[in-house]
Amino acid sequence: MIGKYLAAIALIITACAAEASCAPPRMLLQGNTVADSTAASGLRTGFAIMRLPDGRFAFYDRNHLRARPLTLPDRDGQTCALLPSLPEDVASSRVVASSGVLDNTQVILTPAGQLVSVFVQGERFDKETAARVGLPLYLDLWIKQASLNDAVEPRMIWRGYNGSQMEYQQLSSGRLLVPHGSFQPHAKAVPPSGRHKTIIQYSDDGGRTWQESASKLTSPCYADFNGSNEGACEPSIEQLRDGRIWMLMRTQAGFLYESYSDDDGTTWRKAGPSRFNTSTGPPNIMRHQNGWLVVTWNNCEMPPRHKGEGVYGGRDALHIAVSDDDGRTWRGFREIYLDHRRNENPTRSGDRGTAYPLAAFTADGNIVVLAGQGEGGRNAILIDPGWIVETEARTDFSDGLEQWSVYKHHGPASRWWRARAVGCGLVTNPTEPTARSLHVRKADSLPPDGATWNFPNGWKGAITARMMVREGSHGGIICLNDRMFDPANDYGEEFAVFQVDIGGDGSIGNAMLIPDEWHDVRLEWDLSGAKCVLSVDDKRVGEVPVRNKTLNGISYIRFRSTAHEIDAAGFLVDSVSVSVEDPYAPPCSVEDQLKQERRYIENVVPLWRLES
Repeated sequence: MIGKYLAAIALIITACAAEASCAPPRMLLQGNTVADSTAASGLRTGFAIMRLPDGRFAFYDRNHLRARPLTLPDRDGQTCALLPSLPEDVASSRVVASSGVLDNTQVILTPAGQLVSVFVQGERFDKETAARVGLPLYLDLWIKQASLNDAVEPRMIWRGYNGSQMEYQQLSSGRLLVPHGSFQPHAKAVPPSGRHKTIIQYSDDGGRTWQESASKLTSPCYADFNGSNEGACEPSIEQLRDGRIWMLMRTQAGFLYESYSDDDGTTWRKAGPSRFNTSTGPPNIMRHQNGWLVVTWNNCEMPPRHKGEGVYGGRDALHIAVSDDDGRTWRGFREIYLDHRRNENPTRSGDRGTAYPLAAFTADGNIVVLAGQGEGGRNAILIDPGWIVETEARTDFSDGLEQWSVYKHHGPASRWWRARAVGCGLVTNPTEPTARSLHVRKADSLPPDGATWNFPNGWKGAITARMMVREGSHGGIICLNDRMFDPANDYGEEFAVFQVDIGGDGSIGNAMLIPDEWHDVRLEWDLSGAKCVLSVDDKRVGEVPVRNKTLNGISYIRFRSTAHEIDAAGFLVDSVSVSVEDPYAPPCSVEDQLKQERRYIENVVPLWRLES
């Protein structure tokens, strides 16, 4: 079964191959989804992947098993076929179908022809039992296994509370490895390490018997965090070329935490901060057929609480980075999923956003990431690998605000809900009536406008914004950042890598922007030299110091009004273009990562208490 099928894969070309090279990410819509508390995202989808023995993937609809391409429509109604599909003998096997082994978002096909499905199943308690156990319920870990001709009875392999089973794999040694979070009995979501630990189950006999690693991984958490201090949970793993297993975990510590195993997952090193900033969402690691390590995660900063109340945020964008040297250096840091609901008020209950990614790749090498939460939110994102590592980008608003975030929070907060409003808008370009420009101002009593745009990450590069300060403007700020901050969150200015002030009179550096005229404002940065040169209309007008160190580089530009009172004039942005000379986030040591975490603890964490 396996040999013939894998040989056939080499001849398959997906229906998407005819598209233009390096097209931007394309959202493929799931259609109807069903609430499912045992699913990683809280939603059950038809989209599913099968891990093949050689590291590749097959795609299928778990609700309609057949050996045909999984086809999904994009937002324009065009369909895309994801290949390869299920092997014919698997799709047609009555034993496989009746076993339910394929009724999971991810399954494994082993070299021996066994299908393996690890999943979560709820175990409800009465009030007395819940009080004694110290957990509201159990979300136990179960396994289903089947071959073409035989199925094994489903069985529990771990009992406890596993909130989300993000990933599991069969290693090159044949070992089945299942890392997951464990809600600790009677624990609370408070410092020093929250209420979860990450634990690891493994089997060396094809899933018949299981052992648990003695290593229990934790991460720190801090008081007044704008969210629930869950601790280290929802991990993802990938085997490195030297045989080690690398794990990334969700935390509330400002960074994904990481750990390594040198013995196929039997034991693990103490978890520590990785180089990847994050809000509070799980990561995914995938090995691409071209050798890349691919990480998807929310490279976002949480907004602060509002008067002590929680505010939804931190999951409005999902990002991707790739490494061609097994994790030493990284490129990309690009938004692949900017929530199409970002300008809307959050739901009163339940999750929303772009989190809970699961990545795979198609027969022709395109990357597919299933991600998102809430109604209309969990979809597959199709990504051209070439787009991830591009070194140039441009935006001129010809596609509206599709690439931009311009929302702002306002009003009271209650139980993670706070209203949102659209800030910046597009207006007719005053010198080109057929074009539109971004208008940044303070039009009302809400916070001053802000706008963010993501571009290919650069350790060294240059970005040019064509801008016009309007007569009567109260001024603004331009920032270069290493992660996404909500557009109207003051943290975006406070923790920018570089910041340039624009006075109400048009002053910038040692130059003046003439009101109601277009000017090219250019920032050339080189983080190796910790410098940034400011130019206006090709004339150097100053140097900009590093405000905050970064391990990764620059991947965001941010425009913000500085008006304290109504400012209808503000300033315009006509276009932004970037050219990256060095796209690699350089190697960083464990010590570098610990120092970066220390800066976060000293500078960011204390602000949480002030906001509370």
